[in-house]
Amino acid sequence: MARSTGEICRKAAVTGCKTCKSHGGHKNVRRGDQHWNYHGAGQTQPERQERHDMAVFFYETENLMAKLGMLAPGSTRTRGRKPKKLHAV
Repeated sequence: MARSTGEICRKAAVTGCKTCKSHGGHKNVRRGDQHWNYHGAGQTQPERQERHDMAVFFYETENLMAKLGMLAPGSTRTRGRKPKKLHAV
């Protein structure tokens, strides 16, 4: 709020804050890997590919075990998103 006019400041709020840069929003913003929206740590392309390949391997192994009846009675399948590119078996 402006003291002189009593109106609300019309500047856009800083990301992750309720106030604009002029009114204290710049003080709370974290930088680099401390920022809550930072996705760069441990996300190189080879690491992503390796993680994807392992997800595909486990998904296909679980499907094969289900077909062969090797899963325990009453057990549930793995939760979550299925891998997009499945290898030909």
